[in-house]
Amino acid sequence: MTRAAELLNTAQPAISKTIHHLESELGVMLFERTGKGLRRTEQGDILLRYAKQILQAEEDARREIAESAQQAGSLRICALSLSEQIGEILSGFAQICGDIRFRVTTTPAQSDLLLDSAVSREEIPEDAELLGSEEICLAVPVSHRLAEQDSVALSDLAEDSFIVLRNSHSFRQVSEHIFRTAGLSPRIAIECDSAALQNRLLSLGMGVALVASNAWQHIRQSGDIRLLHIRDADCCRYLYVRTLSRYQTRGMRDFKAYLRRFFADIQA
Repeated sequence: MTRAAELLNTAQPAISKTIHHLESELGVMLFERTGKGLRRTEQGDILLRYAKQILQAEEDARREIAESAQQAGSLRICALSLSEQIGEILSGFAQICGDIRFRVTTTPAQSDLLLDSAVSREEIPEDAELLGSEEICLAVPVSHRLAEQDSVALSDLAEDSFIVLRNSHSFRQVSEHIFRTAGLSPRIAIECDSAALQNRLLSLGMGVALVASNAWQHIRQSGDIRLLHIRDADCCRYLYVRTLSRYQTRGMRDFKAYLRRFFADIQA
């Protein structure tokens, strides 16, 4: 109750009074007291489910009204994958669609669209749209003993130090799948939070890394890092977009259409 009052910026007795009124009107108990405080009853869970739907319907109504009045729209994107490319994607879309507000997060809750990846087509959610596939390569510094080869076997890298991104759950899943396929338990020497830092550490010869080839196109132009194909593992991820919001605004539809063109151009 105390936390609810703080979140709502109101007095706790007012919260309690409102709940009592609801319970009287519905003729059921919505909460029961436990040794640790309050817990929702089964009836409380039912009311919460409908309350969330009501609030979502209100948000949908506001967005549709704003769209019908041709006001500047907004787009809430959860980017669990494609974090390296999201800037380029948003910039290109903004040039086409003009004034639109973006919010990019790594939290699916209250997002309109989810950008994510899977290790196989079968693991893509049924309600998601496949955007394309992407090869996962091995990035090595030019000083590495295998840098002049076109392809490598991960099994030859058992003693190498790997640099991994720890803030990308999706890419970590893909990486673990690749390591399992190759039968390798990688020696992880460095964990970092950004692809830019990972790139810098690679350039300095601090280790090797698995990277998504399309997202790291700029590395191919660098004299410090080489991308090598992996021949002893299933090295591919499947990128998809999933609609999370019930109401699809025109901006959401246009953005998904832009994503299709963006990835079609990459894979052409």
